[in-house]
Amino acid sequence: MGHQPHNGIAVAGITLQLQDAVATIAIDLPQPKNSFRVENVQALGAQLDAALEGGARCVVLRGAGAVFSAGWDIGSIDPAADDPMAMIGQVVGPLCQRLRALPVPTIAAVAGPALGFGFGLALCCDMVLAEEDALFGSPFRHIGMVPDTGAHNILLSRTGFALASELIYTGRLVNGTEAAALRLVNRAVPTGAVADEAQKLAQNIASGPTAAFRLSKEVLLEGGDFDSMLAHEARQLQKVFATDDLKEGIAAFQQRRRPAFTGR
Repeated sequence: MGHQPHNGIAVAGITLQLQDAVATIAIDLPQPKNSFRVENVQALGAQLDAALEGGARCVVLRGAGAVFSAGWDIGSIDPAADDPMAMIGQVVGPLCQRLRALPVPTIAAVAGPALGFGFGLALCCDMVLAEEDALFGSPFRHIGMVPDTGAHNILLSRTGFALASELIYTGRLVNGTEAAALRLVNRAVPTGAVADEAQKLAQNIASGPTAAFRLSKEVLLEGGDFDSMLAHEARQLQKVFATDDLKEGIAAFQQRRRPAFTGR
């Protein structure tokens, strides 16, 4: 039996809905185009924790409407008083690291702009689905800043040095269709379809052996050369043999039936 719906708990403009082991976290901020402030970052972290506590086996992150997030609320920045090292080290960085390493699969469902901080949030998720006319980028050049939220790592690993340099130096934005072609995102879907497509994908994943998915995610995040990843796989296989899902999967295969995984 699936988890019962969560009652739409909202914290500082971040809403959590939990149903059938899929947590949907919606960004619905009072600032223009879902622009973040410190309290919103803290609220998103709290909702990620609540999703796990509620038994989520997959998380979908999306904007509440036709906007994912245009990034940070620039009007709240004071260059004379703000400490960028503290902001990255204590606020932005920990959330990005938390989202990237979350022990369940994560999907960003992007409609409209995902810029700056919003770009980083989306691409810290395991998978990204984007509407064809969504907009991605880190246009920090326009305000004289350096991209954050791990954008350099994301752009370098997904697009290579030359294109990463171009996107950073020019601030050029790419739509969902181009982002998919560049492998910045998994795929582009028609405008208006991303929420439904993300839910379908999340439901498929949440019904699977999510304990095994967690172990695979650890291998992918650690990376390494062929031999080191092969050794890591062996260690993870040893762990997965102790799970109920492995026992269920083998029994279902032998009995020629569909497995009923529980994520344990």
